[in-house]
Amino acid sequence: MTAPATTAAERRRSRNAVVYGSAGTVVEWFDYGLYLYLVPIVAPLIFPTDNQLTAIIASLGVFAAGSLLRIAGGAFFGSIGDRLGRKKALVLSILMMTVPMALTAFLPTYADIGIAATLIFTAMRMLQGFSAGGEYSGTVVQLVEQAPARRRGFIASTAVFTSGIGVLLASALVAGLTTVLSEQAMSDYGWRACYLVGGALGLFALIMRRRMDETEAFKAEEADGDVPAKPLRYALRHLPGPVLMAAFLAGFGGILYYVVLGFVPTILDTYSEIQSDTALWVTTGMAIVYAVATPFFGMLSDRVGRKPTLIGAAIGFVVLSVPLLWLMTTEPVWVVILAGLGLLTLLMLYGGPVVAAIGEQFPSRARYSALATGYNLGTAVLGGFAPLVAAWLISVFDTPVAPAGLLVVASLIAIPLLLRLRETKGITLAEMDQEH
Repeated sequence: MTAPATTAAERRRSRNAVVYGSAGTVVEWFDYGLYLYLVPIVAPLIFPTDNQLTAIIASLGVFAAGSLLRIAGGAFFGSIGDRLGRKKALVLSILMMTVPMALTAFLPTYADIGIAATLIFTAMRMLQGFSAGGEYSGTVVQLVEQAPARRRGFIASTAVFTSGIGVLLASALVAGLTTVLSEQAMSDYGWRACYLVGGALGLFALIMRRRMDETEAFKAEEADGDVPAKPLRYALRHLPGPVLMAAFLAGFGGILYYVVLGFVPTILDTYSEIQSDTALWVTTGMAIVYAVATPFFGMLSDRVGRKPTLIGAAIGFVVLSVPLLWLMTTEPVWVVILAGLGLLTLLMLYGGPVVAAIGEQFPSRARYSALATGYNLGTAVLGGFAPLVAAWLISVFDTPVAPAGLLVVASLIAIPLLLRLRETKGITLAEMDQEH
């Protein structure tokens, strides 16, 4: 099917969607990175234990619990987005994320107010996890709905770029402050300064969000009187197949992401022959390349289709996971870099088109609710357990190459499911709505 030519109005809407809407994605992933990077500093100050490792484990447990609340948050914000508009849901989600992040900068420690500090900190992390449930999925919805049919893969995949920018900003801020401040200064006020910066970023994103346009798809529903009263119920009753497909697409992507960009740093630092500082630069470089280059793989899917790129990535992981992970544990460093780029290319081949592919599974009237439910469910259930399974495989088989088994098995399961995926390249949203 030939997509209609892109008009000037469509180009303006898609540009504004990226600039205004995705500002919140930067904040979401800045908060995500900031929390993880500051765990060794903040955990002993908030959690009541003399054992730093125990405090860190407790802190990560709170993070995991907050992540599970993403599922409930996705259902909540998805329902608002489908009933009242994408813009209202996204403004509310960034507001609920920014307030607790800014307040964390002024939080008393356990030494100051005892267990109340732990409870307040936990409550704010839960609120941030809840709000994050509607943030990324809502951004994807408005990017998909504001993008021209010819460029939907590219426009939607810019969400990967903005999320990567958020993590890199958090990494740069923490690294910079720990370089110029002493360990005691970071413990006293350095970590608070980080959260103040996060609050400022959130305020900027809130201002940007208020300037964004409502999507054309939702405005058309309002004009037709087709806004659903209970979109989540509609999604679960009439769209169970697409919701499960979105959960699978997101969950499989989570497995690939967490092993390639989340667990590979541990493999390099613990099992490879290269120095720790070199390993850090290699993994940082991989994260930068992933953020910057992934949208071009979304653009590729606009030319050749979503299915060929997604299936090609899965086949690539089946064939190349074992040799590439093995090469990453060897010397010299240029071999490690080439192997890392090989894994990264496969990850981007999947990560580029999958953002649009998830959003294209649903009709406009329940897109936010269905997408948020499927995306958060798949990410939490499948992607969330990937680091644990990868670590378990290494302990059982006593080799750092063992996580390749997870990539291979997951990809073998993915291929027949991806073959059933409908091709949506170049199809307008109006045409998709007619199919449901």
